[in-house]
Amino acid sequence: MFAVVHGAWPRVSPDGVDIAVLEADVAAGRADGAALREAVERLVADIVAVQVDAGVELVTDGQVRWPDMAMAVVTAFVDDLSTGGRHPLLEAWQATASLTDRAVAQAVPGPYSMGWHAAGGAAQEVADAARADRTLALADALAHEVRALADAGCPVILVEEPRAVDVGEDEAERALFADAQRRLLALAPDAHATLVVSGGSAHRAGPDAILGTPYRSFLFDLIDGPDNWYLVRATPGDRGIVCGALRVVESPTEDQAPLLVWAAGYAASTAARGPSRVGLSNARSLHDVSPATARALVRELGRGTRLAAMTPAQAIEAGLDPRTFNRPKPDRPRPSRPTAGRPEADGPKPGPPGGTA
Repeated sequence: MFAVVHGAWPRVSPDGVDIAVLEADVAAGRADGAALREAVERLVADIVAVQVDAGVELVTDGQVRWPDMAMAVVTAFVDDLSTGGRHPLLEAWQATASLTDRAVAQAVPGPYSMGWHAAGGAAQEVADAARADRTLALADALAHEVRALADAGCPVILVEEPRAVDVGEDEAERALFADAQRRLLALAPDAHATLVVSGGSAHRAGPDAILGTPYRSFLFDLIDGPDNWYLVRATPGDRGIVCGALRVVESPTEDQAPLLVWAAGYAASTAARGPSRVGLSNARSLHDVSPATARALVRELGRGTRLAAMTPAQAIEAGLDPRTFNRPKPDRPRPSRPTAGRPEADGPKPGPPGGTA
Protein backbone atom coordinates (compact mmCIF):
# COMPACT_ATOMS: atom_id res chain seq x y z
CA MET A 1 0.00 0.00 0.00
CA PHE A 2 1.36 3.43 -0.89
CA ALA A 3 0.28 7.05 -1.15
CA VAL A 4 0.78 9.65 -3.88
CA VAL A 5 -0.52 13.20 -4.23
CA HIS A 6 -1.53 14.04 -7.79
CA GLY A 7 -2.30 17.38 -9.43
CA ALA A 8 -1.35 20.94 -8.64
CA TRP A 9 -0.74 22.44 -5.20
CA PRO A 10 -1.44 26.02 -4.01
CA ARG A 11 1.35 28.27 -5.32
CA VAL A 12 2.19 30.06 -2.09
CA SER A 13 5.63 29.61 -0.55
CA PRO A 14 6.19 28.76 3.15
CA ASP A 15 7.00 32.41 3.89
CA GLY A 16 3.81 33.65 2.26
CA VAL A 17 5.07 34.58 -1.20
CA ASP A 18 2.28 34.25 -3.79
CA ILE A 19 4.03 32.88 -6.88
CA ALA A 20 1.38 34.26 -9.26
CA VAL A 21 1.85 37.77 -7.86
CA LEU A 22 5.61 37.44 -8.13
CA GLU A 23 5.30 36.27 -11.75
CA ALA A 24 3.22 39.35 -12.53
CA ASP A 25 5.83 41.56 -10.85
CA VAL A 26 8.60 39.97 -12.92
CA ALA A 27 6.60 40.46 -16.13
CA ALA A 28 6.09 44.14 -15.23
CA GLY A 29 9.77 44.64 -14.38
CA ARG A 30 9.09 45.14 -10.67
CA ALA A 31 10.92 41.99 -9.56
CA ASP A 32 13.91 39.95 -10.64
CA GLY A 33 13.56 36.59 -12.39
CA ALA A 34 16.12 35.07 -10.05
CA ALA A 35 13.91 35.90 -7.08
CA LEU A 36 11.03 34.12 -8.78
CA ARG A 37 13.06 30.99 -9.48
CA GLU A 38 14.32 30.94 -5.91
CA ALA A 39 10.80 31.27 -4.49
CA VAL A 40 9.50 28.49 -6.73
CA GLU A 41 12.26 26.07 -5.80
CA ARG A 42 11.83 26.91 -2.12
CA LEU A 43 8.15 26.04 -2.49
CA VAL A 44 8.97 22.75 -4.25
CA ALA A 45 11.33 21.84 -1.42
CA ASP A 46 8.60 22.54 1.13
CA ILE A 47 6.06 20.45 -0.82
CA VAL A 48 8.50 17.55 -0.88
CA ALA A 49 9.17 17.89 2.85
CA VAL A 50 5.45 17.90 3.65
CA GLN A 51 4.96 14.64 1.77
CA VAL A 52 7.99 12.97 3.32
CA ASP A 53 6.91 14.00 6.82
CA ALA A 54 3.43 12.59 6.15
CA GLY A 55 4.85 9.24 5.06
CA VAL A 56 3.96 9.61 1.37
CA GLU A 57 6.17 7.14 -0.47
CA LEU A 58 5.79 8.44 -4.04
CA VAL A 59 6.57 12.15 -4.01
CA THR A 60 5.55 14.82 -6.54
CA ASP A 61 6.52 18.47 -7.04
CA GLY A 62 2.99 19.88 -6.89
CA GLN A 63 3.27 21.29 -10.44
CA VAL A 64 4.08 24.73 -9.03
CA ARG A 65 6.83 25.57 -11.49
CA TRP A 66 4.22 26.77 -14.00
CA PRO A 67 0.84 28.50 -13.60
CA ASP A 68 -0.70 25.65 -15.63
CA MET A 69 1.52 22.74 -16.59
CA ALA A 70 -0.60 21.63 -19.55
CA MET A 71 -0.87 25.09 -21.07
CA ALA A 72 2.85 25.69 -20.51
CA VAL A 73 3.62 22.55 -22.49
CA VAL A 74 1.20 23.54 -25.27
CA THR A 75 2.47 27.09 -25.65
CA ALA A 76 6.19 26.74 -25.07
CA PHE A 77 7.56 23.24 -25.12
CA VAL A 78 5.96 21.09 -27.79
CA ASP A 79 8.39 22.01 -30.57
CA ASP A 80 11.34 21.28 -28.29
CA LEU A 81 9.90 17.93 -27.29
CA SER A 82 9.27 16.76 -30.84
CA THR A 83 12.68 17.85 -32.12
CA GLY A 84 14.69 16.42 -29.25
CA GLY A 85 15.56 19.80 -27.76
CA ARG A 86 14.74 20.80 -24.20
CA HIS A 87 12.99 18.37 -21.89
CA PRO A 88 11.26 20.68 -19.38
CA LEU A 89 9.37 17.98 -17.51
CA LEU A 90 12.51 15.88 -17.26
CA GLU A 91 14.38 18.90 -15.89
CA ALA A 92 11.63 19.45 -13.33
CA TRP A 93 11.74 15.80 -12.26
CA GLN A 94 15.53 15.82 -11.90
CA ALA A 95 15.40 18.95 -9.75
CA THR A 96 12.73 17.44 -7.50
CA ALA A 97 14.45 14.06 -7.27
CA SER A 98 17.60 15.79 -6.00
CA LEU A 99 15.69 16.93 -2.91
CA THR A 100 14.81 13.51 -1.46
CA ASP A 101 15.76 9.87 -1.36
CA ARG A 102 12.09 8.93 -1.83
CA ALA A 103 10.80 7.82 -5.21
CA VAL A 104 9.64 10.85 -7.21
CA ALA A 105 6.89 10.70 -9.83
CA GLN A 106 6.51 13.21 -12.65
CA ALA A 107 3.21 14.45 -14.05
CA VAL A 108 2.75 14.73 -17.81
CA PRO A 109 -0.29 16.46 -19.34
CA GLY A 110 -2.40 14.04 -21.34
CA PRO A 111 -2.68 14.66 -25.09
CA TYR A 112 -6.42 14.04 -25.28
CA SER A 113 -7.16 16.74 -22.71
CA MET A 114 -4.61 19.11 -24.25
CA GLY A 115 -6.17 18.61 -27.67
CA TRP A 116 -9.39 20.25 -26.46
CA HIS A 117 -7.56 23.59 -26.63
CA ALA A 118 -7.01 23.14 -30.38
CA ALA A 119 -9.79 24.49 -32.52
CA GLY A 120 -11.92 27.02 -30.69
CA GLY A 121 -14.05 29.27 -32.84
CA ALA A 122 -14.21 27.01 -35.91
CA ALA A 123 -17.26 25.24 -37.24
CA GLN A 124 -17.95 22.05 -35.28
CA GLU A 125 -16.85 19.59 -37.97
CA VAL A 126 -13.70 21.63 -38.63
CA ALA A 127 -13.05 21.99 -34.92
CA ASP A 128 -13.38 18.24 -34.35
CA ALA A 129 -10.99 17.41 -37.20
CA ALA A 130 -8.47 19.99 -36.05
CA ARG A 131 -8.72 18.76 -32.47
CA ALA A 132 -8.10 15.17 -33.50
CA ASP A 133 -5.03 16.15 -35.53
CA ARG A 134 -3.73 18.33 -32.71
CA THR A 135 -4.33 15.60 -30.15
CA LEU A 136 -2.26 13.04 -32.04
CA ALA A 137 0.48 15.58 -32.79
CA LEU A 138 0.69 16.38 -29.08
CA ALA A 139 0.83 12.68 -28.25
CA ASP A 140 3.72 12.18 -30.67
CA ALA A 141 5.58 15.19 -29.26
CA LEU A 142 5.04 14.25 -25.63
CA ALA A 143 6.18 10.70 -26.35
CA HIS A 144 9.74 12.05 -26.49
CA GLU A 145 9.37 13.51 -23.00
CA VAL A 146 7.97 10.24 -21.67
CA ARG A 147 10.93 8.38 -23.15
CA ALA A 148 13.39 10.90 -21.69
CA LEU A 149 11.84 10.49 -18.26
CA ALA A 150 11.90 6.70 -18.51
CA ASP A 151 15.50 6.67 -19.72
CA ALA A 152 16.51 8.89 -16.79
CA GLY A 153 14.97 6.48 -14.29
CA CYS A 154 11.71 8.21 -13.38
CA PRO A 155 9.86 5.41 -11.54
CA VAL A 156 6.29 6.54 -12.27
CA ILE A 157 4.90 8.90 -14.90
CA LEU A 158 1.46 10.32 -14.06
CA VAL A 159 -0.43 11.11 -17.27
CA GLU A 160 -3.25 13.50 -16.41
CA GLU A 161 -6.34 13.16 -18.60
CA PRO A 162 -9.18 15.10 -16.93
CA ARG A 163 -11.15 15.22 -20.19
CA ALA A 164 -11.38 11.44 -20.19
CA VAL A 165 -14.66 12.02 -18.37
CA ASP A 166 -16.00 13.55 -21.63
CA VAL A 167 -15.16 10.66 -23.96
CA GLY A 168 -18.53 9.04 -23.44
CA GLU A 169 -20.11 6.58 -25.86
CA ASP A 170 -19.02 8.25 -29.11
CA GLU A 171 -16.93 5.68 -30.99
CA ALA A 172 -14.77 8.33 -32.67
CA GLU A 173 -13.90 9.88 -29.31
CA ARG A 174 -13.16 6.48 -27.83
CA ALA A 175 -10.82 5.67 -30.71
CA LEU A 176 -9.11 9.07 -30.50
CA PHE A 177 -8.55 8.75 -26.76
CA ALA A 178 -7.10 5.25 -27.02
CA ASP A 179 -4.93 6.09 -30.05
CA ALA A 180 -3.51 9.15 -28.29
CA GLN A 181 -2.52 7.08 -25.24
CA ARG A 182 -0.85 4.40 -27.34
CA ARG A 183 1.15 7.00 -29.26
CA LEU A 184 2.10 8.80 -26.07
CA LEU A 185 3.65 5.64 -24.60
CA ALA A 186 4.96 4.13 -27.84
CA LEU A 187 8.59 5.22 -27.35
CA ALA A 188 8.80 3.94 -23.77
CA PRO A 189 6.91 0.65 -23.63
CA ASP A 190 8.62 -0.41 -20.39
CA ALA A 191 7.87 2.81 -18.48
CA HIS A 192 5.52 2.64 -15.51
CA ALA A 193 2.88 5.10 -16.66
CA THR A 194 -0.28 5.78 -14.65
CA LEU A 195 -3.42 7.19 -16.24
CA VAL A 196 -4.96 9.83 -13.96
CA VAL A 197 -8.72 10.43 -14.35
CA SER A 198 -10.17 13.12 -12.07
CA GLY A 199 -13.12 15.46 -11.96
CA GLY A 200 -15.80 12.92 -12.80
CA SER A 201 -16.50 9.43 -14.12
CA ALA A 202 -15.01 7.98 -17.29
CA HIS A 203 -16.94 4.70 -17.15
CA ARG A 204 -19.21 5.61 -20.09
CA ALA A 205 -16.15 5.52 -22.35
CA GLY A 206 -16.08 1.80 -21.66
CA PRO A 207 -13.31 -0.52 -20.47
CA ASP A 208 -11.80 -0.94 -23.95
CA ALA A 209 -11.12 2.78 -24.40
CA ILE A 210 -9.77 3.33 -20.88
CA LEU A 211 -8.30 -0.01 -19.84
CA GLY A 212 -7.26 -1.10 -23.33
CA THR A 213 -4.46 1.46 -23.21
CA PRO A 214 -0.90 0.38 -22.30
CA TYR A 215 -0.85 1.79 -18.76
CA ARG A 216 0.59 -0.15 -15.86
CA SER A 217 -1.82 1.45 -13.40
CA PHE A 218 -4.82 3.78 -13.14
CA LEU A 219 -5.67 6.54 -10.70
CA PHE A 220 -9.42 7.14 -10.51
CA ASP A 221 -11.26 9.94 -8.74
CA LEU A 222 -13.81 8.03 -6.64
CA ILE A 223 -15.38 11.09 -5.01
CA ASP A 224 -16.52 13.24 -7.95
CA GLY A 225 -16.57 10.12 -10.13
CA PRO A 226 -18.03 7.27 -8.05
CA ASP A 227 -19.02 5.36 -11.20
CA ASN A 228 -15.29 4.91 -11.80
CA TRP A 229 -15.72 1.89 -9.50
CA TYR A 230 -17.01 0.12 -12.62
CA LEU A 231 -13.60 0.63 -14.18
CA VAL A 232 -11.80 -0.43 -11.01
CA ARG A 233 -13.71 -3.70 -11.04
CA ALA A 234 -12.94 -4.23 -14.75
CA THR A 235 -9.20 -3.53 -14.43
CA PRO A 236 -7.10 -6.72 -14.73
CA GLY A 237 -5.55 -7.81 -11.47
CA ASP A 238 -1.99 -7.48 -12.75
CA ARG A 239 -2.41 -3.72 -13.09
CA GLY A 240 -2.40 -1.23 -10.27
CA ILE A 241 -5.24 0.89 -8.92
CA VAL A 242 -4.75 4.16 -7.08
CA CYS A 243 -7.93 5.14 -5.27
CA GLY A 244 -8.57 8.87 -5.41
CA ALA A 245 -10.64 8.70 -2.24
CA LEU A 246 -9.34 11.65 -0.19
CA ARG A 247 -12.03 14.33 -0.32
CA VAL A 248 -10.45 17.74 -0.99
CA VAL A 249 -12.34 20.49 0.84
CA GLU A 250 -11.30 23.63 2.66
CA SER A 251 -11.14 23.23 6.46
CA PRO A 252 -12.04 19.51 6.55
CA THR A 253 -13.62 18.33 9.78
CA GLU A 254 -14.38 14.66 9.09
CA ASP A 255 -12.09 11.73 9.74
CA GLN A 256 -11.33 10.45 6.24
CA ALA A 257 -9.35 7.37 7.29
CA PRO A 258 -12.38 5.01 7.27
CA LEU A 259 -13.21 5.77 3.64
CA LEU A 260 -9.56 5.56 2.58
CA VAL A 261 -9.13 2.19 4.29
CA TRP A 262 -12.40 0.86 2.88
CA ALA A 263 -11.58 1.99 -0.67
CA ALA A 264 -8.12 0.45 -0.54
CA GLY A 265 -9.48 -2.85 0.74
CA TYR A 266 -12.20 -2.99 -1.89
CA ALA A 267 -9.78 -2.19 -4.72
CA ALA A 268 -7.38 -4.86 -3.45
CA SER A 269 -10.21 -7.41 -3.49
CA THR A 270 -11.09 -6.82 -7.16
CA ALA A 271 -9.63 -9.26 -9.71
CA ALA A 272 -7.44 -10.79 -6.97
CA ARG A 273 -5.31 -7.63 -7.17
CA GLY A 274 -3.93 -7.65 -3.65
CA PRO A 275 -2.73 -4.68 -1.58
CA SER A 276 0.69 -4.48 -3.24
CA ARG A 277 -0.98 -3.15 -6.41
CA VAL A 278 -3.16 -0.59 -4.63
CA GLY A 279 -2.43 2.99 -3.64
CA LEU A 280 -4.32 5.95 -2.19
CA SER A 281 -4.49 9.52 -3.41
CA ASN A 282 -6.48 12.73 -3.34
CA ALA A 283 -9.63 12.78 -5.49
CA ARG A 284 -9.05 16.20 -7.04
CA SER A 285 -6.02 18.48 -6.96
CA LEU A 286 -5.07 20.61 -3.97
CA HIS A 287 -4.75 23.75 -6.09
CA ASP A 288 -7.86 25.53 -4.83
CA VAL A 289 -7.42 25.02 -1.09
CA SER A 290 -5.22 27.02 1.24
CA PRO A 291 -1.63 25.94 1.87
CA ALA A 292 -2.53 25.01 5.45
CA THR A 293 -5.42 22.82 4.27
CA ALA A 294 -3.22 21.19 1.64
CA ARG A 295 -0.72 20.20 4.31
CA ALA A 296 -3.47 18.88 6.60
CA LEU A 297 -4.94 16.80 3.77
CA VAL A 298 -1.57 15.28 2.95
CA ARG A 299 -1.13 14.29 6.58
CA GLU A 300 -4.62 12.73 6.50
CA LEU A 301 -3.68 10.80 3.36
CA GLY A 302 -0.52 9.50 4.99
CA ARG A 303 -2.42 8.42 8.10
CA GLY A 304 -5.08 6.65 6.05
CA THR A 305 -2.45 4.82 4.05
CA ARG A 306 -0.67 3.61 7.18
CA LEU A 307 -3.95 2.31 8.59
CA ALA A 308 -4.83 0.62 5.28
CA ALA A 309 -1.56 -1.29 5.41
CA MET A 310 -2.39 -2.75 8.84
CA THR A 311 -4.51 -5.73 9.71
CA PRO A 312 -8.04 -4.80 10.83
CA ALA A 313 -7.16 -5.52 14.44
CA GLN A 314 -4.03 -3.38 14.28
CA ALA A 315 -5.91 -0.53 12.56
CA ILE A 316 -8.70 -0.55 15.14
CA GLU A 317 -6.14 -0.56 17.94
CA ALA A 318 -4.49 2.43 16.24
CA GLY A 319 -7.76 4.35 16.36
CA LEU A 320 -9.69 3.42 13.19
CA ASP A 321 -13.48 3.23 13.54
CA PRO A 322 -14.26 -0.53 13.72
CA ARG A 323 -17.38 -0.03 11.59
CA THR A 324 -15.03 0.39 8.61
CA PHE A 325 -14.83 -3.40 8.33
CA ASN A 326 -18.46 -4.25 9.02
CA ARG A 327 -19.98 -3.38 5.67
CA PRO A 328 -20.02 -6.22 3.10
CA LYS A 329 -18.54 -5.43 -0.28
CA PRO A 330 -21.20 -4.89 -2.96
CA ASP A 331 -21.59 -7.31 -5.83
CA ARG A 332 -21.38 -4.40 -8.23
CA PRO A 333 -21.55 -0.61 -8.11
CA ARG A 334 -25.10 0.74 -8.40
CA PRO A 335 -25.68 2.31 -11.85
CA SER A 336 -26.11 6.04 -11.98
CA ARG A 337 -29.17 7.83 -13.31
CA PRO A 338 -28.34 10.63 -15.77
CA THR A 339 -28.37 14.03 -14.15
CA ALA A 340 -27.92 17.26 -16.07
CA GLY A 341 -24.31 18.28 -16.15
CA ARG A 342 -23.12 15.42 -13.94
CA PRO A 343 -24.19 11.94 -15.01
CA GLU A 344 -22.48 10.29 -12.07
CA ALA A 345 -24.22 12.35 -9.41
CA ASP A 346 -26.48 9.51 -8.27
CA GLY A 347 -23.89 6.78 -8.70
CA PRO A 348 -22.43 4.56 -6.02
CA LYS A 349 -20.88 6.32 -3.09
CA PRO A 350 -19.07 3.53 -1.29
CA GLY A 351 -17.91 4.09 2.23
CA PRO A 352 -17.93 2.62 5.69
CA PRO A 353 -21.21 2.36 7.56
CA GLY A 354 -22.36 4.71 10.23
CA GLY A 355 -21.69 7.93 8.34
CA THR A 356 -18.08 8.10 9.45
CA ALA A 357 -16.66 9.06 6.06
